Amino acid sequence: MGVRRIPKFFLAFILCQVFSKDYTFANQFALAWPTPNPSFAKGLGYHSFLQKTGPDKDFSSGAFGCVRNHGYKFHEGVDLFPIKSNARGEAKDSVFAAMTGTVAYLSHSPKQSAYGKYIVLEHTQFEPVFYSLYAHLQEVDKDLAVNDKVNVAQPIGKMGNTASFRIPLERSHLHFEIGIRLSNQFNNWYNRQRFKTKNKHDNYNGYNLVGLDPLKFYSSYQKLTFSTPREYLDSLPIVAKVQVLHQGSPYLVRRSPSLLLNPESVQPVNSWICSFGPFGFPLHFEKSSDIPNQPVRIISYDEKNDSGRCRKLIHKRNGQLYPSDQLGAYLELIFLD
Repeated sequence: MGVRRIPKFFLAFILCQVFSKDYTFANQFALAWPTPNPSFAKGLGYHSFLQKTGPDKDFSSGAFGCVRNHGYKFHEGVDLFPIKSNARGEAKDSVFAAMTGTVAYLSHSPKQSAYGKYIVLEHTQFEPVFYSLYAHLQEVDKDLAVNDKVNVAQPIGKMGNTASFRIPLERSHLHFEIGIRLSNQFNNWYNRQRFKTKNKHDNYNGYNLVGLDPLKFYSSYQKLTFSTPREYLDSLPIVAKVQVLHQGSPYLVRRSPSLLLNPESVQPVNSWICSFGPFGFPLHFEKSSDIPNQPVRIISYDEKNDSGRCRKLIHKRNGQLYPSDQLGAYLELIFLD
């Protein structure tokens, strides 16, 4: 499929004021809001664009982070409600690519995942390589195929309420994520677990995708505080720094060399020093010739910036620090044999 022209309404939801003829911005890449709703770009509150989880819930329940089940359940992205519906209450909003990228994965099945019908784009022009994900779609654009190039703000599907569980029609929305993919051998890890179902989504299963807060990302973009995603990641706090006993080079580092702080090091690699941001987002890695006396050693921990009850990275027991199950799973995925 050829690359489509960017639609005229592109300018209505691009989050920057100064642009050139080729739709790139002064010192910034082009970033589009994934729905036609202009409320976020106008600086309006959550109530104007976030879909809450029920009529008696706060709009923050559609935000990113520990926003579900009284703070005990994590939400990896944001839920965005439609601004147009038909007489039956079905959402009519198109969904748009947040950034220029390549179609990495398409799920046309509404029941094989909590995501329902969903699309994953990968943005290989960035370091590190980012993904964006668009879920609960009513339909995926019929002309999209894996490996297709997609322009920023290009229509890629229609908003809906598809999922492996029931989403009421009146709560139709787009679940939207931005993040990084941990492994290219996800099935190897998945098959070692005790899951009751098979992995039907290869490397694009949600367990293999680690998101960052889209609203903070977009807000910082609006304020012109970064020109590349790498610069944005550099602004995030390091919540946990750990040393992992491992000699091989992780796929994540090979694919995104900017994550490696000391590429010039030629010493034998016996371990890796890994820095993680909020909710376990991998920020950077360092090669080390040291041999730690345990498989995972905690170097530092910023408890103030850890992610509360729903996705803590470090636990304390008897005055000692230990990686949480969540951080342990991320390390397993990153350092798959």
